[in-house]
Amino acid sequence: DMRRTIVVHTKLAGHIARVDAARAGAHGVQILTMGQMAARLAGGFLAPIDLDNLRDAVREALPEANLGEIENIKTLPGMVRAAVSTLDKVWRADIDLSSSSHPRLQALAALERQVLSRLPPSMKKPRVLVDLACARLAYAPAVLGPIEIHGHSEMPVCWRPLVKTLSAVVPIT
Repeated sequence: DMRRTIVVHTKLAGHIARVDAARAGAHGVQILTMGQMAARLAGGFLAPIDLDNLRDAVREALPEANLGEIENIKTLPGMVRAAVSTLDKVWRADIDLSSSSHPRLQALAALERQVLSRLPPSMKKPRVLVDLACARLAYAPAVLGPIEIHGHSEMPVCWRPLVKTLSAVVPIT
């Protein structure tokens, strides 16, 4: 069997796919999320930002980040959870906060800079992983092989350029 990659949407879907692959005696199958697949192709010891590390970084960054007009809400209960969810959604939508002139988006950009500086250097946001992975496209047949994408009824915007460029070098279903 040659190497092939199954891309799943959630951790649970990953566990189910691993059990199915084991029961089928499938060899050379790697089961990854889109972020893990991008990191794998990008190389080195890179990884997508996981929510636990993001939550810790947001918790540390909030007291020091200057949030401008929303400064007064940063100590309210639920702010860490809201900031984590917002950053995750912004990254998946592939929105560049640094170029905005809106005060609230500038506040979010300030928080993002603080958060990214607190994450391990190996953890990259989706846009960075996609750019690095696309630069190593020639390795996709060996590193990933044919790709099956399961359970993504709506592919997040950030991953679409990677899927599009990969489709030129490996079969994707």
